[in-house]
Amino acid sequence: MAARILVIDDSPMAVELLQQGLLAAGYDAASATDLASLDARLSEAKWDLVLVDVNMPEMYGDDVVEFLREQRKLDAKLILYSDLPDAELAKKARDSGANGYVSKSRGLEGSVAEVKRLLSAPAPRKKRVLVVDDSEMTADLLRHELTAKGFEVSTADTADKATKIILKKQTRPDLVLLDVRMPNVNGEQFCRFIKSNALFAGIKVLLCSSENADELQRICRDAGADGYVTKDAVLSKVLGKLLP
Repeated sequence: MAARILVIDDSPMAVELLQQGLLAAGYDAASATDLASLDARLSEAKWDLVLVDVNMPEMYGDDVVEFLREQRKLDAKLILYSDLPDAELAKKARDSGANGYVSKSRGLEGSVAEVKRLLSAPAPRKKRVLVVDDSEMTADLLRHELTAKGFEVSTADTADKATKIILKKQTRPDLVLLDVRMPNVNGEQFCRFIKSNALFAGIKVLLCSSENADELQRICRDAGADGYVTKDAVLSKVLGKLLP
């Protein structure tokens, strides 16, 4: 069965050219030029790959990627499609959680060839993030934001629960976002535990706290953390996106 590809672009000419190129290459291709037609297309079929133009009048393409992943729970490969410079396009793809990008500067033949490569490439394992925070609200906000970026996110409100997640290879995170002030075992102690165990050598630890910067720097240095962010800055950014 031919792979199903959906092209989202507000330019009818660009959509028509790419759709015809994909059909000629043997794919089952369809298109949407606005949010209304996109909604209809999503209801029609299961898609293997979705090409999303970056600059559209109703919504930016990287926002569409987040919407499709987070709200519509689409498991297709989501690919940004634009004439932006490669470096800028690659960054937008990373930041939005897209599976890759195709540059319009490749021309029709090059774009179809890149789509073929992306379809055949195995989907990379999502990077895992473990949020360790005894505040349920904070953990939920961070989980929402990170999931929208394409990460696989788990949460724990104590060091004991976090340890159980880290010990299992199938749930072991690539990064731990760690609150400093927690009951029983605090973040500084838990960071030392992670960093002192050779089994967890690949795990990066980022401290996340409302402590002042000087204190965070000290804890980061003494505990061997890979860095820190202030919780106020993180939550302000998250809430700014959720509550415009």
